[in-house]
Amino acid sequence: MARLLFVCALLCVWPICSPGQDSAGDTETIVRLTVQPMAAPVPALKYQLLPELREMNPGNPIQGYLKCFMEQRHFFFDQAMMQKREKWLTMPLHELPLQELQDYGGTALRQADYAARLDAPDWQILLLAKRDGAHFILSDVQQLRMLVEPLKVRFRARVAEQRFDEALTTAKTMFALARHIGEHPTVIADLVGIACAAHAFNCLEEMIAEPGCPNLYWALTDLPSPLVDMHKGVQGERLMGEVEFAFLDSSAPMSAAQLEKAVSREDETLQFLEGNRRFKDWVQAHVSNETAVREARQRLIEYGLSAEKVKDFPPLQVILLDEKREFEVRRDDALKWVALPYPQVEAGLSALPPPDDKSPHWKMLVSYLKIRKAQARLDRRIALLRCMEALRLYAAANDGKLPARLDDLSVPVPADPFTGKPFGYETKGQIAILRAPPPRGEENIKPYNLRYEVTIKK
Repeated sequence: MARLLFVCALLCVWPICSPGQDSAGDTETIVRLTVQPMAAPVPALKYQLLPELREMNPGNPIQGYLKCFMEQRHFFFDQAMMQKREKWLTMPLHELPLQELQDYGGTALRQADYAARLDAPDWQILLLAKRDGAHFILSDVQQLRMLVEPLKVRFRARVAEQRFDEALTTAKTMFALARHIGEHPTVIADLVGIACAAHAFNCLEEMIAEPGCPNLYWALTDLPSPLVDMHKGVQGERLMGEVEFAFLDSSAPMSAAQLEKAVSREDETLQFLEGNRRFKDWVQAHVSNETAVREARQRLIEYGLSAEKVKDFPPLQVILLDEKREFEVRRDDALKWVALPYPQVEAGLSALPPPDDKSPHWKMLVSYLKIRKAQARLDRRIALLRCMEALRLYAAANDGKLPARLDDLSVPVPADPFTGKPFGYETKGQIAILRAPPPRGEENIKPYNLRYEVTIKK
């Protein structure tokens, strides 16, 4: 239960819109921005949002980030410092105490900049994951999350001073940090990485609304897609499932002592995940049911195990192996969809049969649809910012005017990652309205129902 609750908490709290959003309305988030027309920089890729190869150095960024906290505990954890950060993150840019923020974070955040430009992320925890399975602890990931708010403060201070090049240096650090966290072999860490990137986009959106901000259309277009890759986290899900069933043998009959060890391990794991559930009670009920054992034995043979061997397995081993089979099938039936575009993911996962409460291991699986939805929310954020920057490009070339349709823009604009279709678009004078409707099942959830009102100021 602890793992599931942590995932749900991350899905609920990570930011989707900037301080410029309007809380009006029960089911729609309205973001109002006033921007200036701005042509593309010359050369077109002058600005970037991730460290370029020419900035990189050999080394492991994970260790580099952790060094930020050495001898800097006062900066990160002092209550007064944390209260100041909270205030600076919410106050208007023009009210920030820029003199106090001249070298905010000092060596600690400069170390983060350095770490973000190292080329070989390695969490050095694969052996621990293979040993601990679902009991795996994410302490390093939690530590790195502490870097985000100080970086946001520095980002906002540089924007307030109109020092956009320096602000983009911090943006590179934040986006690199998000991608490096995404290299952790858990989907929970993927969610942390997505949340870190969302914080950076809040700052970036705020910067685009500042006078003189360079146009970032090509910088946004040059970002990898997806920005935070879930592939390693998905592989980690499969790995941890294997660890939980590692005590089972499908090649020969197991002794009573071996079976007791396997049951104890599973009972411990499910107590850790579920709280009060007793795996031993579930096992005993199935072992004493001759019909359940006979049907489980037949399913194992159909699954590919040798009939000659399976007939000699004791009933407890048969029940445990059949539960492992059921878990593997259900897990992969869900995971096989995750790498596809979101509309296909949603269709595929929604068509799966609902969770079977009779299977104790089903709760080991997190909601892959919700996690993939979080990734799509981030992708949508990038797509909307690209659309806004494309509007600034058009206005710069057309005397401040807005296009009648998105098709009239001089550069390609992305489709909505949730629908695979163009964003809704209309104009009202000098205001462009971009609409991003909620995905199915989220119609009444404000962060999924977005309306951007972008005013072009000549």
